[in-house]
Amino acid sequence: MDVQFAPSKFSENQTLAPDIAAKNRRMALLIWRISNGLIFVFFIFANYLMRSVQTSWPPEGAARPDILVPGVVSILLLLSSIPAARALNAIRRGDNTNMSRNIWLVLAAGLLFIAGVIFTMVRLPYSGPYSSIINAMSGFHIVHAFVGMLLLAYVLRRASAYTPENHWTVEATVVFWHFVDLMWVFFFAVIYFI
Repeated sequence: MDVQFAPSKFSENQTLAPDIAAKNRRMALLIWRISNGLIFVFFIFANYLMRSVQTSWPPEGAARPDILVPGVVSILLLLSSIPAARALNAIRRGDNTNMSRNIWLVLAAGLLFIAGVIFTMVRLPYSGPYSSIINAMSGFHIVHAFVGMLLLAYVLRRASAYTPENHWTVEATVVFWHFVDLMWVFFFAVIYFI
């Protein structure tokens, strides 16, 4: 008796492998965001511990940093999420030109953000643990923004190579940039308001 089985969609199906690979990459990126987010939580917790041993925060003789420049560049950073999302949507439609244009906008906003935060850091007088934790948190975030800009520049350099079917680097970079934006919201609140 000759029995024939219908082909399973989970056998060596050529279309299934890319879907699994994409899910694995997205899961890896999620795990990275969680683990890296915990480092940001560590800095917020360190800030809290430093505050808890002080009689006042900021300590006597130390003034809070001016919020104008960091506030403006923070708004720019948050607004940069719009062209980042547009870049991803553009490449999903196969519009490489529009993707590149939006990546340029994100890079410009990132550069202004980094310059503004550094400007604030160098103007903050040393006041022991208060200025140290502010500079450590700001510096840690600047490193992330700079890495994000390097990734964006890489995407821009390879802009013509991406297609609607093959754009993982663009997706991962945009997700990273959104992560940078979100983490700055928490740092900004802790540094300038709490």
